Amino acid sequence: MRLLFIVNIFVLCFGTSAFADQKFYGSWLSPGTGLQLDILDGFKPNTGPTLIIEKDGNLSSNSWEVKENKFKTSIGYDSYEGSIGNDGSLVLSKSYGDPLVFDALSTSDESASVSLKDDETAFISKIQDFVWLTSDKGANATFKATFGTDTGVVEILDDKELKKLSTWSVSSGVIKIDSSVIIEARVTDRYFVGLNQRDNFIVYKSIRPSADQVTTDVESQREKFFDAFLTGEWETKGWSGTYMHKFRPIYGELAGERFTTYENRLSSDLSWEYSPATGALKIGSTEYVGALIVNDTLALIQKNGDQKFYNRLRNGNLKRYTLGDVKTVSLSENSLPKVKEMLSPQFQRDDYLYSFEFKDDGRTGFKHMWRSTPFSITGETFQNDLVAKSEKLFQVEDFVVFDGGKMTFKMDTSEARLKPKTDEEVASDVAKQKDLQTNAQTKSVKVRMLTTNGNTVDIALPVDNFSDIVSISILTE
Repeated sequence: MRLLFIVNIFVLCFGTSAFADQKFYGSWLSPGTGLQLDILDGFKPNTGPTLIIEKDGNLSSNSWEVKENKFKTSIGYDSYEGSIGNDGSLVLSKSYGDPLVFDALSTSDESASVSLKDDETAFISKIQDFVWLTSDKGANATFKATFGTDTGVVEILDDKELKKLSTWSVSSGVIKIDSSVIIEARVTDRYFVGLNQRDNFIVYKSIRPSADQVTTDVESQREKFFDAFLTGEWETKGWSGTYMHKFRPIYGELAGERFTTYENRLSSDLSWEYSPATGALKIGSTEYVGALIVNDTLALIQKNGDQKFYNRLRNGNLKRYTLGDVKTVSLSENSLPKVKEMLSPQFQRDDYLYSFEFKDDGRTGFKHMWRSTPFSITGETFQNDLVAKSEKLFQVEDFVVFDGGKMTFKMDTSEARLKPKTDEEVASDVAKQKDLQTNAQTKSVKVRMLTTNGNTVDIALPVDNFSDIVSISILTE
């Protein structure tokens, strides 16, 4: 699917003669409405793009054309015929209503236009020099190079919130942005103008210089790369919203898990491992032959050239995680109290909740897995996400049937370990779970002693870091 931020402008028709008069080109401002028009040259005679900048900064676009020596363009749903007044103003008239009058804007000198077909290197450098305003409700785009000078990532932000991460690449005078192939393109310090294979214009307007690109490559800067890779959280955008990713070392400094959460719930987890011998980073079953970080973007590349991107979560946690943050308990009978303590909170995975119930012997118990969804009866309808809308409930023998979706349940007398809670019990248990989670994530320094009878005793000290301890003495009373 074409990127949302790409400006699609259908070229309605082409003139039959060259339009030599360029007096319409440039920036124009309507004093009454604050509306600004930027009328730009196209790639073919008698047609080009028009940028429409509203007073509040919102950007949209359309096309202009010259047909039968008449300049025509559209703003929104209205079509206008343009002329230049005696005072040099731009007058746009339509079949009804008052015309729109625009004064010419004095702008700084435009830099020389760089054509992609004429100079790929200069073109690629120029598009990375600026942050570009798009027509997608004020979103802006930043081009970054990743694995080579002719390929990289386009970062799309809206009020500093991530909207999209997509690949761009240049080859043989053509630039591809995500799935859109742009066969003609040129760039200046103020505009990027492209034309795709369907004769649709693609236009961006520069708003400020981009930040200098700082690249950290895992191959040549391994320690610095993993300091950033294992710090805080990364985000990606899916069709349903924002996904958070946490890379944590667990099995070694170069091996661990990628925890993915959506709306603060565990969505998936994949193991990751870096091989110093091959230089490959494997996440789940996918092997990436290259990995680097460009400013706040993590870029991974497969052997076939496909790239995967993550962005650093803004204003997020900036802690660098190490093996020192991992609590490890042996699943043996000698560690039963610690196992029980670690499994005491309520857990979540996908759409289900889980709890572990231990019997008195401490070695056996039950794993509970459940979902809780609300229902309501309004008027003559029962509403729930499992049984849909139902108006009748039937029972025959030990079966009950909801007519909505023909959902059936069977009565059951087998042993059950869970029961519904009152509102007061729910509130109390939520408070207990918060305490359990806080305690489970709290680090402490412990002294481990081995007694003469072979027992191991751990004693927690009132500090959470060895650096807080100057010396330890054993005293007898």
